[in-house]
Amino acid sequence: MPLLFPNLRISQVFGANTDVGKTLLTTALVRSSVARYAQSSSDEAGPSKRVFYLKPVSTGQDDESDVSYVERNTGRYGSSVSTRNLFQYREPMSPHLAAQLAPDLPFPKSNDELIRGVETYTRECLAELKGSRGALYVETAGGVHSPALHPPHTQSTSLLPLRLPSILIASPHLGGISTTLASYESLHLRGYHISAVLCLDHPYYRNHEFLADYFGERGIKFWDVPPPPEKEGTVREDRARLGEWYDRIQAPGEGAAEVAEWLDREHQERIGRLEGMPERTLKSVWWPFTQHGLVNKKEDVMVIDSAHGDNFDAYYTKPPVKASSSLVETDAASTESLLKPYFDGSASWFTQSHGHANTDLTLAAAHAAGRYGHVLFPSGTHEPALNLAEKLKETVGKGWAERVFYSDNGSTGTEVALKMALRAAGRRYGWDGERGGEVGVIGLRGGYHGDTIGSMDATEASAFNKAVDWYKGRGHWFSPPIVQFINGTPTISTTGPDHWPAPPSSGFTPAPDGWQTTFKSIQAVYDLGSRTASPLADYYRSYIRSSFEGLVKEGRKFGAVMMEPTCLGAGGMLFVDPLFQACLIEVVRSSGDLFGGAEHKGRGYEGEMSALDGRDPGEWQGLPIIYDEVFSGLHRFGYNSASSVLSHTPDISVYAKILTGGLLPLSATLASTSIFSAFLSEHKVDALLHGHSYTANPVGCAVALKAVEIVEAHERAGGWVEEKKGWGVGLEGEEGRWSFWGEDWVGRVSKREGVRGVMAMGTVCAIELEDGQGGYESHRALSFLTALRRTIITSPDEAFAPFQIHSRPLGNVVYIITSLFTQPEVMRAMERTIEEELGRA
Repeated sequence: MPLLFPNLRISQVFGANTDVGKTLLTTALVRSSVARYAQSSSDEAGPSKRVFYLKPVSTGQDDESDVSYVERNTGRYGSSVSTRNLFQYREPMSPHLAAQLAPDLPFPKSNDELIRGVETYTRECLAELKGSRGALYVETAGGVHSPALHPPHTQSTSLLPLRLPSILIASPHLGGISTTLASYESLHLRGYHISAVLCLDHPYYRNHEFLADYFGERGIKFWDVPPPPEKEGTVREDRARLGEWYDRIQAPGEGAAEVAEWLDREHQERIGRLEGMPERTLKSVWWPFTQHGLVNKKEDVMVIDSAHGDNFDAYYTKPPVKASSSLVETDAASTESLLKPYFDGSASWFTQSHGHANTDLTLAAAHAAGRYGHVLFPSGTHEPALNLAEKLKETVGKGWAERVFYSDNGSTGTEVALKMALRAAGRRYGWDGERGGEVGVIGLRGGYHGDTIGSMDATEASAFNKAVDWYKGRGHWFSPPIVQFINGTPTISTTGPDHWPAPPSSGFTPAPDGWQTTFKSIQAVYDLGSRTASPLADYYRSYIRSSFEGLVKEGRKFGAVMMEPTCLGAGGMLFVDPLFQACLIEVVRSSGDLFGGAEHKGRGYEGEMSALDGRDPGEWQGLPIIYDEVFSGLHRFGYNSASSVLSHTPDISVYAKILTGGLLPLSATLASTSIFSAFLSEHKVDALLHGHSYTANPVGCAVALKAVEIVEAHERAGGWVEEKKGWGVGLEGEEGRWSFWGEDWVGRVSKREGVRGVMAMGTVCAIELEDGQGGYESHRALSFLTALRRTIITSPDEAFAPFQIHSRPLGNVVYIITSLFTQPEVMRAMERTIEEELGRA
């Protein structure tokens, strides 16, 4: 977790390499801080006003260790200086090798355990300070990329979650400018804040002269320090001369003293900025999807200082906190960090999947930015865009997609999809261009396809679009049957204002909006191989076909079907009966006579569904089918593409959000051969005249390709095996639906008082709370999430650092979304806490 305390300033010290004077200068800073605190007090620095030194990992003999060196050269300050070494290994070599040669010595089970060791020592320091001011210096081992105890991580990556302001000790040696700049760029690229750079003078190489200008241009404080005396004479004489040198550089106005003063001042300025950001934000920012009349106090504003893994590190002006059943109580408020880790339950608004600050994605972005920046794309190409297009065709577009069109985000991606589909339908049915008239789309109530004018018109009137003056809903929207666990049982219920006919057979019971029916397991719900020949499938087909006939009789004209497969995200996390969506596609594709007139009768395919629908995947039938997988695709729900769930491939599909692993905006719209052909001619005006200045941005494409490769590698390594087993999937190679959230837990929560239903798939869990008002305008979920956010979740066995949960509500629906790599221990802890909070609600 991030460590930021009002009275304890923490600085982490990195070296550009070994033998650059890192411990020498860290000792100088320790001494300077002690002297500074003593001078700022009316009496000498007592035991409650302290400076601390921590070496997380050290190699070499005890009497030659860095801790021993610091103790020898700060001995005159007595108890004002405390030192600690977390893990000491005898062999003077790389930490991971030294640890292997000492199996009898303590060894952390993971790099996270090392992080928790630093956190624990920090809290011990706070307790010793008893509210007084102090400083802690954390000195790393070797260079910036010295191996962590658990390869292949290096210490710059493994220590990143602490987000400690850092000091870089430059190299004064031959080649030191290069190693220093490489070290700085590595730290900067990983999101470290560099508080200062120090360099020992070398009278011959004079690296400090170049480095002073380099870091000065970047606004980074730089100090050069006179070199220590050469060793000569007795040990006692050497130590005396060294002590005189330390006294000289820590004297008022000298380098070490100035650095210590600057570090304290910067620490206070950082806290001041955090405290001032809520008020500044309330005066300057217009938030999306936010009623500013309800969020108008500083206490309501979450200041995100950084993010890592599943969490972002946030500051609240007055953080209300209560204990969960497993919370370890602390003795004093001063031991609480101003920054708290909050599990990003909204997955940063549906975009996050690979964990915040993922190093592989960061490096991919930096490489593409350094190689290309941004370059125009029409009639050109570059490797990131080309390789990503081929990868998407091979994976989510396998067997049906011919072309990939890039745009900026999900909304523009769906705009492109609509343009593609409407042109293709208009060309075939003779109403394209200015002769088009009123043409609508077919979709689902609760669907959401973005906030641009065109994408809004492709959805029913709702809280998202009805207040927009230009909105004009263009289409017909079915109220889809919804899948939930209700009272512990997988259940399908009809919803919305549709007038559903009487249920097809026994086993259906009346419900407020029609009927509902239960299943023995969630796998049975998604087993379309057996359900497609059921009476319910015939019922769906008949209902959908008769609805189309009535609409056409009214003179309605349609040019596309647009749907979010599997789950309607922003509309309330509504999991749609897959059989209904499959039957909708089937009927649309066999109804060319309705959408295009009698001359098109028979252009649809006949017969039952088969694997991937048994048609020529390059030729659309009836109407073009658009899968809006902006939210749901790319493993969000445990599958790559909904084609594998619905047994139908689309004609057009749209991907965004987690396409780049949550790092950058990018969208890809995939199209089949017949869709692309509708724009193919020798006339420019027939082209798809749509584009964006940042189309196929190389940085976004490179990151997206890396994000896909990371997931593929995880799958090849047997990823998600345990999660699948929890839902009875993957045994003996069988496929099925699964989730990071436990199936038993989902069923149990659905029985809770005040819970209408629960559903989970992949990374997503949605809990619908009972509420008379319901819908997006309800405040029921907000009240629950506000209470949940106040609870600190801890691990009795320290499997993870304490955190809280943050998420945004969807009316009366509470949703929590994990990443694709959330730890099982974190999942179980969140499940327990959510269940406890439901018991209090």
